[in-house]
Amino acid sequence: MSIAINPIIQTYYTRQVNPINSKKSAFLSSKNINFTSQIATNSAVINAPLNMRQSMITNSKTRLGANYNKETNSIDFKLASKNAHEVILCIFDKPKGENAKLNIKMNKKEGSNIWETSIPISILGGKEKPVYYAYRIFGPNWEFDENFSHDSTAGYKTLTDKKGNRFNPNKLAFDPYSKEISHLPSDNPKGEEAFIISKENCFEDNAKYAPKSVFTVSNETIIPKTSNRSLSDEIIGEVHIKDLSINEDTEVAGTYLGAKHMAKKLKDLGFTMIEFLPLTEFDDKEAGGNYWGYMPIGYFAPAKKYAYDKTPGAALKEFREMIKAFHMEDIKVCMDVVYNHTGEAAIVENDINKAKQESFSLIDNQMYYKQKGGIYNSNSGCGNDINVAQEEVMNFIADSIAFWAKQGVDAFRFDLAAGLMDIDKSEKVYYDASKSLVGKLSTMLKERGVNVLEPNQKGEGIYLIAEPWTCSGENSYQLGRFPDEWAQWNDIARETIKKDSTFPFTLTPRALKNVLEGSYDVLGAGNKSVNYIYSHDGFNLFDGNTYKSAPDCWHFATDYDGNKKRQENAMKKQIALTLLSKGTPMLQVGDVIGHSKGADDNSYNKDDKTNHLDFSVINNQSTIEYRLCDFTKKMIEFRKKHIELRDGTYNKNIQYYKPDGSFAQPWDKNYWDNVNSNIICYKIKDGGHLFFSSSSDEHFINIILPKTKEGKNWYLVCDTAREQSFVEQDEKIDYNYVQHPHSLLIFEER
Repeated sequence: MSIAINPIIQTYYTRQVNPINSKKSAFLSSKNINFTSQIATNSAVINAPLNMRQSMITNSKTRLGANYNKETNSIDFKLASKNAHEVILCIFDKPKGENAKLNIKMNKKEGSNIWETSIPISILGGKEKPVYYAYRIFGPNWEFDENFSHDSTAGYKTLTDKKGNRFNPNKLAFDPYSKEISHLPSDNPKGEEAFIISKENCFEDNAKYAPKSVFTVSNETIIPKTSNRSLSDEIIGEVHIKDLSINEDTEVAGTYLGAKHMAKKLKDLGFTMIEFLPLTEFDDKEAGGNYWGYMPIGYFAPAKKYAYDKTPGAALKEFREMIKAFHMEDIKVCMDVVYNHTGEAAIVENDINKAKQESFSLIDNQMYYKQKGGIYNSNSGCGNDINVAQEEVMNFIADSIAFWAKQGVDAFRFDLAAGLMDIDKSEKVYYDASKSLVGKLSTMLKERGVNVLEPNQKGEGIYLIAEPWTCSGENSYQLGRFPDEWAQWNDIARETIKKDSTFPFTLTPRALKNVLEGSYDVLGAGNKSVNYIYSHDGFNLFDGNTYKSAPDCWHFATDYDGNKKRQENAMKKQIALTLLSKGTPMLQVGDVIGHSKGADDNSYNKDDKTNHLDFSVINNQSTIEYRLCDFTKKMIEFRKKHIELRDGTYNKNIQYYKPDGSFAQPWDKNYWDNVNSNIICYKIKDGGHLFFSSSSDEHFINIILPKTKEGKNWYLVCDTAREQSFVEQDEKIDYNYVQHPHSLLIFEER
């Protein structure tokens, strides 16, 4: 039996390309070719100049995946696999229910790990027809055999060998570079369990139901640019794309197009950058629910569940429309990206011969994953860790980031980014900030035509933001160890600002001072800190200040013994401190409108009102939701107005005081390191002179303000203890002001 599951004879025109410096080509011969055989690929086509072989979608250095070749009017297919022995490209007419119509044995490019072939688009039905394709891969544990066919045991040696190879040509692998995946693993009668490969089912062919890669020829879209701003000029709003618009009165609610229609509303709230939870393809039914998308299976494919139009090619088109709409409102877009693990490989029931496999592990388990003998590392806590020290994996990640940057994405937040510092290809882990992908990524992106900006820089390019830790393993906490071009989520700021409200007598003025100055003691000078109090993980703002958490919960929450005024004041103060600290502030969009999750501190699998946002709650001016939203908008406006709050040089113009008006001298450890010194006052002298006082004390305290310049006076700008915190009419202060407990004050000299 031949390798073709359904061998067919068709007429195939081999195309001979004239010398490289010529753009002309001609059909020299035609012959009947059995598609069970290898299609010889002319070397002149493979090595054509890059500028003649640009994809309609992206300009990738490696050119992996499926790309339309305008020079030859064909589709070039390229797949990286270091340990494969043979690769078969399978072409389908439909994504489900049929066997492949073409099975093409690919060439391995000499001196590389790249498998490739090229097929004239006329053979595939023309430019208007989507192409469904996948791969069958043979390797050391399952060698190629000419007699291989449906449900075959031909060539089989073992399910998993000692090096961890898990090749299985009975199981189709979709392309890691897919711009679209036909359907999700769970979208078949057998459910996602069908992709748990074991000795019982390893010989069963899954071609009729396995997800396929989808290739469509896509036209370029012109996406307008935003104004040039440094990262610290941004106000980031974190949100799940479906949550954002699902309750809006529109038929496109919960989609890319639904988010598109929310751009103006988000701008009115004060946000200048929106950070979306993962948007790349994932199986939302995976492991009982994967609503947030942190178990990705596709890294170049926009999640089709967020597309209003489900037809081939529509998801990417709608994604671009969304980016365009946000840019038209001068709002940048940040994508939360997950490269530390995938939603695919995992050992099941502690059985080394029982693992979930859909793509990466079938293509090259050793290359893509950190493992030993088939047992996966899982410092991510998600079942597997990506082997980011492999050159092919580095290229994969750089290509992915470059692809999304060319779709108009302005910034990337890297989930559990400490895992991307690894330079050890074995199951061992060794972190190195300069030699790893983390240190090389800027250069790799530049080679792909994408400029990376440092947080303080303005111009055309993208920003890189790290979540600088991972879930477990030695040295898993790497805050402050990323290169200068990386901004970093700052959990020190997060816990300090929360502790200021919840455990005031455990916090020193020095700890709060460091956060206000951008955590320079950890991150150094500049604006590398991304300051936040709440994110998708843990409680949100409202619940964190209105519920009591269990004693063993690390996501601490308190209800302040039911004191409603204390709860509201704590929320306002936390928002204010986030926006007043040097660095880049990030707030959850839901927190700005007072959304409650009903005390759920891990709602990753809830596609319901737990997560869905309802913006109508801010329409009633008598509610706490309205007051929180109004306060946040005015606090954002205040930050935008005062550039000195966004200056990258720490401590440049700050002078600290005690409540009695005396200087808080740097050497006064009795003040700075005293947990009972529950108030910090400071003056910023650059630009319009500002004075702040933040109290976490239980008592009223008389604050004495510094002397003003001749002819100038202090005016109250904000008192969080007031229901209407920002002062609408001039309120002159004669150097003395009584501060309420647990409040924050802002004064301006004018």
